[in-house]
Amino acid sequence: MEPLEPLGHPETSRKQMRALAHPVRMRILELLAQSPSTATHLAREMGESTGSTSYHLRALAKVDLIEEDTDRGSGRERWWQRRPPAFIQVPTGAEDAEGRALETQMWGDMVSRDDEALARFFAHLPELGGEWRRAATIANWNVWLTPEEAIGLAERIAEMVVGYRDEAARKRPAAHRVFVSFRGLPWIE
Repeated sequence: MEPLEPLGHPETSRKQMRALAHPVRMRILELLAQSPSTATHLAREMGESTGSTSYHLRALAKVDLIEEDTDRGSGRERWWQRRPPAFIQVPTGAEDAEGRALETQMWGDMVSRDDEALARFFAHLPELGGEWRRAATIANWNVWLTPEEAIGLAERIAEMVVGYRDEAARKRPAAHRVFVSFRGLPWIE
């Protein structure tokens, strides 16, 4: 089998990791991946104050994870959008205590979000229509990969999934927001 070549998404910088080591900022990035927004809209969606979302937006902009969408808004209304890459790659293998702590925080926030979505899915499964109960998928496999192949696999899956995030995908008839989670972790006995 041909090895999967990584697609070259840049690793998250140390400054970006510090900014992302906060669940509110991770949630803001998630919402901005769906569409540009303002601090006021984000505050309403997240149940936060506008001051809080404004503060976190500035922190994300400072490390180049988001940027102002100058094509939208007027006057005092500032719109923000996510910058590429389309997904966050947590760099692994940090050799210093701060780097390992930041990685642990970021991984923990991501897994907590996955766990929340899974719990909501099971709590509401009886209410879902038959079409969506058949469409829902939880899958896992054991495969043998090198570290470079694992990175390439994750990047290819992310590239495919990101194609379903745009406005056209969102506006298709019968399209519904779907939480997609993928974990590619080394198997530890």
